[in-house]
Amino acid sequence: MSSYSLKTIFSIFLVCFFSLSSHAKEDTSKKKEEPKKSSVLPKISSAKKTSSVKKDEKKKPPVNASKKVSAGKKGPKRLHGEEVEKKEELFSFVLSGRKFAQGELLFLKIKPLARLLDKLGNFKITWEGTELPFSQKDGYLLVFIPISPEFSKPTGVLELTERHLFSKNDSKKYEIPVQKTNFATSKISHLTMDKQYTTEELSEETKSFIKDCSEAKAKAFQSKSEIQIDSDFAYPVQNPILNSPFYKRRIYNKEKGRPHGGSDFKGGVGDPIYAINDGTVILARSMYYEGNFTVIDHGLEVYSLYMHQSELLVKQGDKVKKGDLIGKIGSTGMSTGPHLHLGLRVLGTMIDPLSVVQTELLGSKPAPVKK
Repeated sequence: MSSYSLKTIFSIFLVCFFSLSSHAKEDTSKKKEEPKKSSVLPKISSAKKTSSVKKDEKKKPPVNASKKVSAGKKGPKRLHGEEVEKKEELFSFVLSGRKFAQGELLFLKIKPLARLLDKLGNFKITWEGTELPFSQKDGYLLVFIPISPEFSKPTGVLELTERHLFSKNDSKKYEIPVQKTNFATSKISHLTMDKQYTTEELSEETKSFIKDCSEAKAKAFQSKSEIQIDSDFAYPVQNPILNSPFYKRRIYNKEKGRPHGGSDFKGGVGDPIYAINDGTVILARSMYYEGNFTVIDHGLEVYSLYMHQSELLVKQGDKVKKGDLIGKIGSTGMSTGPHLHLGLRVLGTMIDPLSVVQTELLGSKPAPVKK
């Protein structure tokens, strides 16, 4: 074969190779330009931090991290958490929380145009079909959204209804992603408890007292008030060391017990307990299971609960500020040792208290320095 024929064949090969390579690149670019499928509802893209959130906050501890919570002279470092923003034609909102997950409390801040504030008489906010109370303050509508620890769907539906806010419809729905939380479990072979809490036979006097306690709690939780707080929540103790996390289940003799309805902080008898935020004391008394028990109403059906105290230092009706001394750590009621059980009840749902004390939700106004 002549050298001329070889050169011709080699040239044809090069032309074919570059042609195929160019065609492959065009196919790839076309695939990248294909539009994404639209959702039935406007979907909040994800619960990841927006550009307004600091990047270095990705190194936050796990939701149910126990052990010691680092604390300095100015108190434990507060996390920025996660937030999403949404801008509509006549209003905007920011939804924030430690995590968009089971057992967490979210805070919704809606900003309508100033000229519309006086026209929002029929505003309605619902989460999964349940109407939520809200307060109007400084030009914003403020709402708390509790995500039940038993929430079982990948997304929840937030719906806003007010004909003055939407140009085409009276309402709009938003899909909010909800992550699954891996709540802790522990196996125990022995649990020391006072005999009065383990016996199957109770005296009539004890039964009467338990009934009285239940009625007192039911009455207290009927308290409904406007939002009473204007800054973030604080820890209830000076050196927060988590003894037992929220919704932890004890497995006793291969059977799961009831999930833990709060967060337990270590402490010695007589150690001070502080209000985690401003509010009104709606219950302060001795209870059968909770021991010396205090409940503070923070508004919008958000209540903080303080159990097993050795001494109560407030009474029903007292107004308290964040950081006020309200009691002392003890081991009263159904307790195996001195500690503070801190609970957070929102719209009848028990929520992880750490989801608010660890996170920037409302603002950065600090708690008073505790002496």
